[in-house]
Amino acid sequence: MGFKIQIISLIIGLIFFYFVFRFVKRNTFRPSYAFLWIIISLFLISIPALESFYRWVARNVIGISDARHIIYAGLIGFLMLYTFYLTIKISEMNDKIQELISHTAILKQQVKEKNKEQASEST
Repeated sequence: MGFKIQIISLIIGLIFFYFVFRFVKRNTFRPSYAFLWIIISLFLISIPALESFYRWVARNVIGISDARHIIYAGLIGFLMLYTFYLTIKISEMNDKIQELISHTAILKQQVKEKNKEQASEST
């Protein structure tokens, strides 16, 4: 991998790392959601240090002749995992929203019935 790619990945990784921890510290980003972003930033930071390992993995394990493509494959893999995680969370939230809608409808009906009873008792 070229020196420019190593510097760019290191800088981007450090920026990601800084912002993830900054948002976690401010409580605008939950630590459970930050986990994958921390892994991505550590991956980017590790590229200059572990270049020979990534080159070996690219050539011998994956069969890619150009080791730079492992960066793209790794990042796409991380983002696919994160998308899958978000899909699970959206499904859970959808179930909770449906449950809240049902409870709200039941409570609304009970309030209407109670108001009718109070209105009939006062007349």
